[in-house]
Amino acid sequence: MAVTYVYCDFMARNMQSTSSVLGSVLRQLVGAFAEIPDEVQQAFERAKRQAGGTGLRLPEILAMLTKSLSRLKRGFICIDALDEFPTKQRAQLWNSLRRVVRECPNTRLFLTGRPHMRAEVNDYLPEEAEMVVIEPTSEDIRRYIKERLNGDPDKSIIGEELVADIRRVIPKRVSGMYVLTWDVEFYGLG
Repeated sequence: MAVTYVYCDFMARNMQSTSSVLGSVLRQLVGAFAEIPDEVQQAFERAKRQAGGTGLRLPEILAMLTKSLSRLKRGFICIDALDEFPTKQRAQLWNSLRRVVRECPNTRLFLTGRPHMRAEVNDYLPEEAEMVVIEPTSEDIRRYIKERLNGDPDKSIIGEELVADIRRVIPKRVSGMYVLTWDVEFYGLG
């Protein structure tokens, strides 16, 4: 069994692509094996020798990923903050994830994102996805803000007026988050 994890970071959106996300999943997966499979090692070596050593391209990553996942009894791909992945590239990511899971029925997806991602999941994974809503309470948010503010090493910079504004405004603006899973019954939630 192997669990892989990728965090989509809005600040790094210009560097994130389907190839980089699934390449990260592949690297983690291969790292879980006692020995790197020969076909994976050879594909990486060929990619390094190509002009510029650009690395594996998406079709190669998908082929290696499905081969590697097929070797496992169970594989998990966790992608956190999917709503922060570049919008223009999401269709390619969705299609790639759908391919991986269909070719590797032993693989489960665990995706998180804000509520508006539900429509995309329904478009790309209509039968396969189940959703669980995780929504922080106002008290959860207040406690988190208080903890972060108390941990500020230089409280003199922020000022009491800004602290009051933070405590008042942020709890009103925080939205919920969906956890999207490929197979809810597997997790004992269905």
